[in-house]
Amino acid sequence: MTDRRAAEPLLEIKDLRTGFWTEAGLVRAVDGVSMTIANGERLGIVGESGSGKSALAASLLRLIGPTSGEILCGEILYRGRDLLALSEDQMRSVRGGEIGMIFQDPITALDPVFTIGDQLTETIRLHRRVGRREARDLAIQALTDVQIQNPAQRLDAYPHQLSGGMRQRIVIAIALSCQPSLLIADEPTTALDVTTQAQILDLIGRLADDRGMAVILITHDLGVVAGFCETVHVMYAGRIIESGPAAAIYHRTQHPYSAGLLGSLARLDAARQERLSPVRGMPPSLIDRPSGCAFHPRCDHAAARCRVESPELISHGGDQLAACHLAGQLDLAGLAGGGAGLAASGAGPIIPQRSGATG
Repeated sequence: MTDRRAAEPLLEIKDLRTGFWTEAGLVRAVDGVSMTIANGERLGIVGESGSGKSALAASLLRLIGPTSGEILCGEILYRGRDLLALSEDQMRSVRGGEIGMIFQDPITALDPVFTIGDQLTETIRLHRRVGRREARDLAIQALTDVQIQNPAQRLDAYPHQLSGGMRQRIVIAIALSCQPSLLIADEPTTALDVTTQAQILDLIGRLADDRGMAVILITHDLGVVAGFCETVHVMYAGRIIESGPAAAIYHRTQHPYSAGLLGSLARLDAARQERLSPVRGMPPSLIDRPSGCAFHPRCDHAAARCRVESPELISHGGDQLAACHLAGQLDLAGLAGGGAGLAASGAGPIIPQRSGATG
């Protein structure tokens, strides 16, 4: 695989911090995240609900509500431009044009009182500056690209007339209709059955390869990214706590939280086990974070240092980073369960092997 990271990154995030004001205090949903993504790279962001994944995605496109949320500091450099320094008019040309986004729930992402054609052609006309007839032709092509049958007829349908899988394909078509260089997919398969999940991820991967498009896949399931992503970032309490090539995360995880996520996966191709090994306890409050390492109240390996000193995200061999005082000192293979098997097969519980996979 060509080392794309040696070139100038497509997107670079530096010390990004996003908060939401509540009566109880400031929720630090994104708390000092830094990362890069190269042209054509597939990157996964994984973590439990409440870890800050969706808040990070919304921050990248400046979709944080002005009444309750705020990007507190940091830089979001897209092709060298700081998106936080752009005017709202300039940002609108980037949002949906150069950077597309698939939202978590297609039924709420689509407006129920407008037809699919109205919503799709509006996006195309806004960013591609074409007339109504050409916009409709491009909309039909966009639906064809996501494998929707009878696309011309579907343009006249309303969202409630379509199945969940078809609505998700519509949302993908809208996100890709303006040929973006980067696609952010926020839990794109959560509400779908397992067969449709595999089809949707295969579709996104095929279109990304055909167009040379970078993808950020956000999910709570490490099994989903096993056969899809080249790079994985694991988030916890608003921060990245482990990062590296997917194979390294699955074979040699350095953080007990990542190992716990892997150990909680159900595997159809593994020997039968009596029970899974879930991560005990609940995610911490993002208003009143625990002292030291935020994971230490749930960690079976926590030492005295973990309770008072917050670990830095540093290298533990090659491109793999971990924010853990005990990284490299723990044997996490048993806790991680079938993680190495997932990486070796290129498949998670629901994802068929990626053809032509790199990384």
